[in-house]
Parts: sequence; structure tokens; C-alpha cells
Amino acid sequence: MSTEPRAFEGINVLDFTQGVAGPHSTMLLAQHGANVLKIEPPDGDWGRTLGAMYGDQCAHSIAFNRGKRSLAMDMKHPDAQAAARKIAEKADIIVEAFRPGIMAKFGLSYDMVKEFNPDVIYLSVTGFGQKGPNMNLPVTDAVIQAYSGLMTVNKDGQGLPNRLNMIPIDVTTGLYAFQALSTALMRKFRFGGGCYVDNNLLQSAMAFQ
Repeated sequence: MSTEPRAFEGINVLDFTQGVAGPHSTMLLAQHGANVLKIEPPDGDWGRTLGAMYGDQCAHSIAFNRGKRSLAMDMKHPDAQAAARKIAEKADIIVEAFRPGIMAKFGLSYDMVKEFNPDVIYLSVTGFGQKGPNMNLPVTDAVIQAYSGLMTVNKDGQGLPNRLNMIPIDVTTGLYAFQALSTALMRKFRFGGGCYVDNNLLQSAMAFQ
């Protein structure tokens, strides 16, 4: 086992993501040494149920959350919001995957956080981004496969598009998020200052194609 320091040792990450896309990005940060604290609702990240259960987790949940610590909090409760703010004050990176506007209800939107942590790097994972007519629509990997046209590369014998029987958009979105966070950290180390990153499944699907 290598004794060399990992690239992101000493970097504090506050992870509000669930499912696959967001958790994939923060898992990669953890694998490179970051201290990742994942905030889950009291009944757990819904990504724990994506497949056959092994205790209280599935294989996807284990794979995309390894290396993290987890804390269960009801973010609708003022005490939980206050506790999360204290953690956010020392976070180098915050990653969230709620619908646009939800983090503001918790007092933890990017604009709110940068008031007390101006150098924070803040990334949001959504389906269609922070603006536009589809911004609040529920999204799954399959929905974006169809919407982006990716299904056309997987036609059946009659020429009809079909879903790829995996989660390529979720996984790719997580990879793009990790790339964006890594370059944002490099910029912060060299020049100072944080930033906001809008990371969404549709952008990732289009870039992937």
C-alpha cells in the first residue's frame, strides 16, 4: 500500500447528494483523500434501494459511497439546518442534488453559504439545470437517455430506440462533476476564491454524445 499523500487530503467535503450522479463525484473525491461527510435523511439515501438489498444498502449504494462518513439529519428541522451551517462554515466543497431552490429553504444555497464561507466551491446536480422550463421536472437516467437522444444508439430489430440497460448518464454526470470540482480546486489553490458549478444530467448526456 502506498504511503504517499493523496491529492485531496485535508479537503473537507459536505455531501448532500443521493442516488448515483452526485454520490459518484464525492466518492471519487474521497478515494483521492478528501474528508467527505454525507448528510442523509433519517430514512436514508434513496440510492440505498437501487437493487437487491444487503442489510440496509444495495451494491450501487456501497460502490458510490465508499470512503465517506454519514450523518442522518432531517434538514427540514431548524436544529439540523443550524448544525449543517456549522459544518458548511469549514467546508472546502459542498455538493447538493436537490431541486432548484431547496437548499435556499435550508439556508444553504450558494449565495447564502458564500456570505460566511466566501471561498467555498459549490456544485449542484440536477436533471435540467437551474433555469429553464424543465428545471423542476423529476428526472431519472432513463428519462435523460430518451430526452437527449442517447437511446437512438440502441435500436431494436424494428429500429425503435431502447434504454441502455445501465445508468450511463448518472455515472457520466458524476465523472464530469468530479472533473469540475478538481479543476475548481486547482484554481482555488493557485489564485484563491471559490465558485459555483451547475452540473446537470442533460448537459452531461449531450457532452457524452
